[in-house]
Amino acid sequence: MKKICVVTAARSEYGLMRWIIDSIHHDNDLELQLVVTGAHLSPEQGLTYKFIEEDGYPISAKVDMQLSSEDKVSIVRSMGLCSEGFAKAFDDLNPDIIVVLGDRYELLPIVSAALVMRIPIAHIAGGDVTEGAIDDEVRNAVTMMSSIHFPGVLAAAENIQRMRGSNKNVYAVGEVGLDSFNRLNLWDKDETALQLHLDCNQKWCLVTLHPETKLSLEDNLLMAENLYNAMKDTEGVQYVVTKANTDFGGLQINEFWGKVVKLNPHSMQLYPSLGQHRYLSFMKHADIVVGNSSSGIVEAPFMGTPVVNIGDRQKGRFICKNVIGCGRSQKDISDALKKAINSPRIVDKYWGDGFSSKRIVNKLKEYLNA
Repeated sequence: MKKICVVTAARSEYGLMRWIIDSIHHDNDLELQLVVTGAHLSPEQGLTYKFIEEDGYPISAKVDMQLSSEDKVSIVRSMGLCSEGFAKAFDDLNPDIIVVLGDRYELLPIVSAALVMRIPIAHIAGGDVTEGAIDDEVRNAVTMMSSIHFPGVLAAAENIQRMRGSNKNVYAVGEVGLDSFNRLNLWDKDETALQLHLDCNQKWCLVTLHPETKLSLEDNLLMAENLYNAMKDTEGVQYVVTKANTDFGGLQINEFWGKVVKLNPHSMQLYPSLGQHRYLSFMKHADIVVGNSSSGIVEAPFMGTPVVNIGDRQKGRFICKNVIGCGRSQKDISDALKKAINSPRIVDKYWGDGFSSKRIVNKLKEYLNA
């Protein structure tokens, strides 16, 4: 049996790779080695490895990198611990290939360890462009260290081919996060309201704001404050806020949300993580998605949910017709909110059809058996 090691470091990343993990787990010719690290093991982020266990997938190893986003030095120290931990994990597991996704900084020590240990790397979602964060540099570095590539769309595949000077082992398969809409039995609106204590007679808004890693801490906190003030000025809306990721500034943004949400208990809720099922069920029925998460750019168009995308974090990506971009000022955000809250739903399948995971696992088997 071929051993495929899937590495996940964050709630969002696991949600995107869920059905790849599932397909490997249930394939008689493959052995799943699931390694969790990063935010999954962070109490501040909700110890989200528990969601993986609840979904029924066995975790082969936990690499605690003592994740801290308090300052940039702490992040680099965590990356050093990550490198040391994965050297041991890969030595113990001896995988035939590792599978990683995206552009999180944790990937640098992970794929570097695999490269030195001569373990092939499969990279999902390479070739994208997000100019408002350091993600581009991380993503492209991972691309150059990887052996097989699964970009979401043709434009991303062409970017990879230009970087590597070859189209060998580059397959545009669609964005994997869309598979959940076809594979999960999402709640109807009444059940979603019951689970999240919401009023069906009010508008619903999903809020996910992450730091822009090319901005100062002060500017990121100002962006969060401006968003909060715009939310307060938009009446008749119930807000469900999910915490920021572990990029530098995420801790401070989460502390800000913790304070202000308590001041508005009837209209705002804050969660470290909704979990995949609640998150997607709520997105499906929400009247609007607000923030700067990639889920607003990629997943929300599949459902047609109107989106307000704030700032430059997603700059450079294809923008579907349901997405309204705005600046970081309170007025810009407020104007966009008022426009989007009454916008029609516009479904756009640019990012894929929701059947990407099967394509990826089939190509991995071909690669390993070659």
